[in-house]
Amino acid sequence: MRSTRTASLVTSTLIALLLSGLGQAQEETDSGIRAQPLTKALAEFAEQTGMQLVYPSELTAGVDSNGASTEGTPDEILDELLTSTGLEYEYVNDRTIAIAAPVVIGVDDQGGDSNSGNASLTPILMVQNTSSQTQTTVSSRSDDVTEVQPEDSDVPLEEIIVIGTGTNIRGVENPTVPVLTFDREDIDLSGAATVEEFLRTIPQNFGSETQLTADSANRNSSTRNNVQGSSVDLRGLGAGSTLVLLNGRRMAAAGNGSFVDVSVLPLGVIERIDIMTDGASAIYGSDAVGGVVNFLTRKDFEGVDVNASYGAVTDGSMEDYSVGGAGGTSWGAGGGFLGIDYYEAEPLLASERSYIDDALVLQGGTFGARSEKLSVAGSVNQSINDRLTANLDFLYSDRTASNSRSFGGTAIDSKSDQSALFMNTQVEYEFSSDLSAALFFDYGSNQTETTQSNRPDEELTFDNTLITVEARINGRLFEVLAGPASFAAGALYRQEEFDQGGDGPVRNGERDVVSVYGELLLPVFGGRHTPSWLGELELSVAGRYEEYSDFGDTFDPKIGVHWRLSESFSLRTSYSESFRVADLQTLNQESLYFAGFLPQSSFTAVDAPAQDPRLPSGFALVFAPIAGNPNLSPETAETFSAGFSFEPKWASGLSIEGNFFDVSYSNRIDSLNLLEPIQVAEFDSLISVPPVLEEVEAIFEEIAAGNIELIAAPQIPFELQPSDLQAFIRSGPQNIAERDVSGVDLNVKYTTETTFGTLSAGVNASYLLDFVSRAAPRSSSVDQVDTLYRPVGFKLRANAAWSKDGVTTFLAINYVDDYRDNPDRAIANTIASYTTIDASFAVEPEYFIRQDWADGLRIGFSIQNLFDEEPPFAATSDGFNFDVANADPFGRVMRLSATKRF
Repeated sequence: MRSTRTASLVTSTLIALLLSGLGQAQEETDSGIRAQPLTKALAEFAEQTGMQLVYPSELTAGVDSNGASTEGTPDEILDELLTSTGLEYEYVNDRTIAIAAPVVIGVDDQGGDSNSGNASLTPILMVQNTSSQTQTTVSSRSDDVTEVQPEDSDVPLEEIIVIGTGTNIRGVENPTVPVLTFDREDIDLSGAATVEEFLRTIPQNFGSETQLTADSANRNSSTRNNVQGSSVDLRGLGAGSTLVLLNGRRMAAAGNGSFVDVSVLPLGVIERIDIMTDGASAIYGSDAVGGVVNFLTRKDFEGVDVNASYGAVTDGSMEDYSVGGAGGTSWGAGGGFLGIDYYEAEPLLASERSYIDDALVLQGGTFGARSEKLSVAGSVNQSINDRLTANLDFLYSDRTASNSRSFGGTAIDSKSDQSALFMNTQVEYEFSSDLSAALFFDYGSNQTETTQSNRPDEELTFDNTLITVEARINGRLFEVLAGPASFAAGALYRQEEFDQGGDGPVRNGERDVVSVYGELLLPVFGGRHTPSWLGELELSVAGRYEEYSDFGDTFDPKIGVHWRLSESFSLRTSYSESFRVADLQTLNQESLYFAGFLPQSSFTAVDAPAQDPRLPSGFALVFAPIAGNPNLSPETAETFSAGFSFEPKWASGLSIEGNFFDVSYSNRIDSLNLLEPIQVAEFDSLISVPPVLEEVEAIFEEIAAGNIELIAAPQIPFELQPSDLQAFIRSGPQNIAERDVSGVDLNVKYTTETTFGTLSAGVNASYLLDFVSRAAPRSSSVDQVDTLYRPVGFKLRANAAWSKDGVTTFLAINYVDDYRDNPDRAIANTIASYTTIDASFAVEPEYFIRQDWADGLRIGFSIQNLFDEEPPFAATSDGFNFDVANADPFGRVMRLSATKRF
């Protein structure tokens, strides 16, 4: 009932928005860029030519363009677009054009003399080619842009900021770090309906924590997916080791607090996804070990659009549909955006796949979840005066999910109800063209209620809260011969809280974090003061000090070098140190100790204690923690990366980027069972035979005070005293494991304009050289690359697209190499390679139908796994018979979508 009511409400709202926009369509002409409002015409110009435009919003408000032919040079096309508008343009650089009104010097609005030059309008908005994955930042305070107005003008020039990932410096990109960028066009062409579905197409992401792995008995995961959600796991280092940001700001974790659930994010309001595949704790703090994923929502949006989609497997019951709408506007000194997105899905039944074990089929098991999600996102920005601006971003999402699975031969129905809220307020003041300061306030929360049919009377609740206050100063620090040195410095206070309640164990925890950081981007040589053969060299240095109330402090540096040897070729390298703190649930889990008997014969790695005549023959009395460890320290990592970028002049539109990475990840938190320390030689340092009496006495005092719970075997024939214990085994969660991962990424893109349309192609490939794990620093190394439930050595996604006159076709090939089901290759079986093909087609009817209703309409059709390939067989104990971390059982999925823009 709830689903039907919500869907009806959302659908009615969208229909109303649709009807309100009818009649706003602009009359078309036969030219390449039709007659329409100038703002839209300029956007099409940027899309078709790859140029970037900067201009003030009020400059084009209410101005129409007669259109233009797409034949000719960019100058000729732009001349046609601006005919009769009274506007002029000037090149800022070879890719950026500033549009402004004619400059009238010495005449004010009343016709009198003036030195203000107020007739010149300043460029403050940017329009860029959205299909390009290279985001260029343009500042109208730069020396080039100031040429569009007289030097004595009093009109303040506003700065254009493109949000960067991998740096805190305002208005620049850090060229020393590798960043993959996926824009709105990439998302639409993929045919994905959800954020997690799109992330599955990225080779650098490993599916360690998804709805499928939550259902599997072989997850091999250190996290706990009790919200039936999905994470991002770059390099397979762990779901909690990739930092997830929304508009550059940290989000609250979900469930038990071990990872951020990206399934709460509505795909319809995402404008861009940046993936930084490098360690970044010096920039962002904890969790940025494997890298950073930054989701950027739509902001600069004019008008209204509505969208709807329906998708289903061609074999089975799984289906989903979504409806959404977005509206945006701008006013003289600001603007706003509001988007709403509703999504509903039904899962795949185990009975619909022949390779699934009968036990799962008979118990009504499902793949995926029955889910329903309603999300609202928006932003408001306002200039208070010439120097002070304010911005607000917010997202609210409510998601329910349920599934059926088997555990120990018993069918279990699980349900979760999750609500997430994110708000960020930013106030910025510009002291001068070279210096600004900003104040941030973030609030995030994620609340979840979970129930399971095998425990119908038990309901667990999880509440994660995040509050951040941050102050940052930004600008140019000084000038050197090669150019300005840019910097950022700031201080931050963050409060994290975790509450677990309901009918289960009650666990509460909180921590305070204080941080100070700094970052410098320094041009070492280049420009007219350097021989051209030497090129340009930039140095990036960053450091961050953080103090945690629950474990202490840490300092993490990062240094990078970018050397542009020519206009076509550049090299980069970086070294960084990163960390990840234990989640609050793990740190605040109630400490539980065990005192009881173990057979002396089980002490195979260390000498067994002497036989105590008071104990049963052949047994030893041991003492050990089995849950909780408030003394866990942060996981730490060192990352080295080196790469190149090649954009040859002789092949315009071609870019090739390669990157080598090496991550050494130590002090990883792992839980040891009671027997491991006494049976594995590498863990012998965790055994005390006999125990250190002072250490055990201190624990007994905590037990007597009620701070620690003791489970003592009832067969102990005397009143237990610390001196009676024969061995102390440090089991439970420990900072003990290690992992070393290295590999190579390759990203190739090519776009060209031809007489028969725009052609583009790309390849994104990831090749792992090593994925070595050690249970302890002295343990033997096990290379787990190309093994079951671990990252596959080689993954690739190649794509090609063609578009012309409102028609776009897209084809992508996904390849996962063959691998083995066991790290011991002598007894391993081969799991076959897995190749699937995705295809999509989109058409904009306004190019063919001269009707008002067709204006702004886009219809898309996509097919994922075109040839309905089954996942390769793998002998698994969970009955799935395929590797849930590297394949899925859904088969061919077809989806129809429509978007109408007003």
